[in-house]
Amino acid sequence: MFKPTLLINIVLYNPDKDKLIGLLRICLAYESVKILLFDNSSYEQSPESMHSEKIIFYKSKKNVGVAGAHYYACKLAEAKNFDFVLFLDQDSLLPEDFINLLVLGFYRLQKLYPRLCAVGPLWKDPRIIGWYQEKEVKNNLKKRIKTKLKRILRVTQYREKMHQLLQLDNILISSGMMVWVPTLKDIGYPKKEYFIDLVDIEWCLRALSKNFQIEQVKNVKMQHTIGQFKSSKTRFLQYQSPMRYYYSIRNSFYLFRENKFPILFRLFILIRNIVEMKKIPFVPETKKSLLAAVSGIRDGIFMKKKLADFK
Repeated sequence: MFKPTLLINIVLYNPDKDKLIGLLRICLAYESVKILLFDNSSYEQSPESMHSEKIIFYKSKKNVGVAGAHYYACKLAEAKNFDFVLFLDQDSLLPEDFINLLVLGFYRLQKLYPRLCAVGPLWKDPRIIGWYQEKEVKNNLKKRIKTKLKRILRVTQYREKMHQLLQLDNILISSGMMVWVPTLKDIGYPKKEYFIDLVDIEWCLRALSKNFQIEQVKNVKMQHTIGQFKSSKTRFLQYQSPMRYYYSIRNSFYLFRENKFPILFRLFILIRNIVEMKKIPFVPETKKSLLAAVSGIRDGIFMKKKLADFK
């Protein structure tokens, strides 16, 4: 049976070895695969413990972020004539049949969308799921009342309309995104200067601006964590590290200057990431996070391209 060739790019930064080995086990189950472990870590890894002829270990001389790793992977995928390149984070949790279902989903959707260039799964953050499940047991009545109020106010309906207007279903997160390599010639690689935040959004918008199509494979699901997380009995807070505040805000200004992308979406991203600053008084590193966010605004406005140093 024909199996498309797949390059899987897993970006490493001081990974948990056990979690990484579990992720590799699922990836190695696919027959026609090569795995590029792109290591941005601050210390030396032990690639011997992950030895396989299907694994390529690349230690970067410096931390080039997700963007630099994905750029390298795309270049390698084109040079070696892979059919697909799949991006994964080191902490992504995949079901056993994830890769096969994603590949099958691509070919099924390609019949409906002839200019399909990338697909991705549905995903959820397990920390948020766990918090809501625990809260649901204690506050089942409260949840039912809130659900009824939402229906009355049609909150869900308006949210779905906004989703469609901004084409959010056609924007994929990096982890789990699988790109059809032949389309990279026209779309190009991820932008290295973005380093980490909005790398995926910029690439998806660029592809859409060139009339390519991007879709989610609805029957494929994965678990993935984004940002930091703290919770209490009554609420949870999802926030970012100081470095991520810097890049998310700075890159929002970069993205806003991309005139070929829809103005409504660019404005939405810029406002959303600036509004995220309201969480800063409640995060562990308040002073450092505020400094990073302000630096992000400054460097975004003046288009300064530098690596952040907010450790």
